[in-house]
Amino acid sequence: MVVRGRGLILNITSDAAVSAYPRWGAYSVSKAALEHLTRIWASEFEGSGVRLLTVDPGDMDTRMHRDALPDADPATLAKPEDVAARILALVEARDTAPGQRFEAARWEAA
Repeated sequence: MVVRGRGLILNITSDAAVSAYPRWGAYSVSKAALEHLTRIWASEFEGSGVRLLTVDPGDMDTRMHRDALPDADPATLAKPEDVAARILALVEARDTAPGQRFEAARWEAA
């Protein structure tokens, strides 16, 4: 990507990267590390044409969410296909700052 002068690294994260959830240690620390790595790479790739984005899609109606929180009301959860469309819009926007983190709840930079 650096040689071509363009590219995108899109990382999917979770609020577990910034909030403490009991029994979610391994998942949470991996997401926190992913977010920090994204910030490091954004610094390293600055001016190269390589874009880096981190997206927290929020609570979605997925099997993982149902397994983790079986009592959650599916009607309050985002549909994965809707979230995917919003992520695609972010990717296509091309006016995001390097290493930006987006949260689905607000779909703005966090």
